[in-house]
Amino acid sequence: MLVKTPAMRLGVEIRGSRTENGLLILSGVANVMPCTIEMEGRELWSLAARLLRPSIIGLMLKSLFVHPRKD
Repeated sequence: MLVKTPAMRLGVEIRGSRTENGLLILSGVANVMPCTIEMEGRELWSLAARLLRPSIIGLMLKSLFVHPRKD
């Protein structure tokens, strides 16, 4: 995953997930720095609603049949 900001671009890799105190916690690395993302239930529903569009579902299904990119 690539996160772009006006100041920099960060390559983010999610390596784990768990729930804790009503939060979804994703852990991984951003470039070489360890990072975590904490989401409440409402944020998770909002993200899921944004992802459940035909074009994104199609992309997910197509990704099952293609080889991973080599950077």
